[in-house]
Amino acid sequence: MMKARTWALAAALVAVATAGTAQEFKPHASAAGRYKVLFPGEVKTDTTDIQAGKDTLKLTLDTVELKGDTVFMVSYVDASEEVSKKPAGPRLDKVRDGNKGEGGKVHEDKEITVGAEKYPGRDLLIETPAGFIRNRVVIAGNRLYQVMVQGTKEVVTSPSADKFVASFEITK
Repeated sequence: MMKARTWALAAALVAVATAGTAQEFKPHASAAGRYKVLFPGEVKTDTTDIQAGKDTLKLTLDTVELKGDTVFMVSYVDASEEVSKKPAGPRLDKVRDGNKGEGGKVHEDKEITVGAEKYPGRDLLIETPAGFIRNRVVIAGNRLYQVMVQGTKEVVTSPSADKFVASFEITK
């Protein structure tokens, strides 16, 4: 019994030690995205076309994938002029509801402003059948940003997730 506890404790300490070293945060600045953030690893950039009504928009995803299905991501997309003139609240609701999906549950939904320009946004904590999502959604002009951590509840509410989300800044 004692031996089993010792092994479990040793395994937990190794997990904590390796988790701390695996998440060395590095500055990442995206000129195209007009933002900067601290990512916990090498950033992979992908773009994809998404359909938004009659418009086809280009969505850019900057991601770092870690062990345990943990993902740190910043995405951005430019809305059409027609959409960007609509009030921020309903647009942010639509993003929240899309991320929540059918079987999801919103645990936190807090209105925020970002930067000296006071861009409107939301801080969200969502539980989905696949895990948890912590999401900072920001509307800056016609651009929609999502600063997201996906993983277990412990991961998305961790100091590392706090550091990542808090480090996000919109640049010119």
